[in-house]
Amino acid sequence: MDLFPKYILVTGATSGIGRNLVEFLVRNPNLHVFGIGRDSSKLGDLLNCSNFTFLQFDLTQIDRINELINDSLSGVKLSGFVHCAGMEETLPISLYTPAKVQNIFSLNVFSAIEILRILSKKKFSEDGASFILLSSVMGELGQAGKVGYCSSKAALIGIVKALSLELAKRKIRVNSVSPGVVQTPLTDKLFQQLDEDGVKSIINMHPLGIGETEDVVATLAFLLSKESKWITGQNFKIDGGYSAH
Repeated sequence: MDLFPKYILVTGATSGIGRNLVEFLVRNPNLHVFGIGRDSSKLGDLLNCSNFTFLQFDLTQIDRINELINDSLSGVKLSGFVHCAGMEETLPISLYTPAKVQNIFSLNVFSAIEILRILSKKKFSEDGASFILLSSVMGELGQAGKVGYCSSKAALIGIVKALSLELAKRKIRVNSVSPGVVQTPLTDKLFQQLDEDGVKSIINMHPLGIGETEDVVATLAFLLSKESKWITGQNFKIDGGYSAH
């Protein structure tokens, strides 16, 4: 029996967890995936998949998201949405400005809220749909130099708690997944900013070592499936033991 919905929207589809999720989902011929990202050149052979549609768009353009969805998803009712788009930033509080905070929240939080606002309409989503936000263990545990990142990921968990109650009348599930450090291009960029001891310190925070994108995708797939029809308002930590300390 097919456990997956017919139409799914994934943001951050060109890199990291988002791309790996798209690669996993398009294996199901009964599923059509819409992926939002900025750089189509990163998708390679995915662009040739008949059940994948790429929407090239910069999600920081909040005021244009409504236009994007209306133009690209007209006549489509989504059964799943996964917000994987996000940015990481390491910066001491002394260097933070309102503009820098606005920048990180625009992508990590405000774009998610705007998409959810639109998808909450019956025109764009099925009853019983599954909405998932990719948060981070740092949304709860924190780390020095990451005030903007940690607070943005904490905000996503707050959205899940409130929206899961609001959309329960339509049996729409709203959950978040909080990975620890996973091997992605974003992680590579972070490690390049650190010395060898700094990198080892981060790796050692994870008793099972840092994860692979596949480790997170398995849980995202489960939450998209009908197998999770009685799960909502939850935050799932997938962190190799990071939060057990």
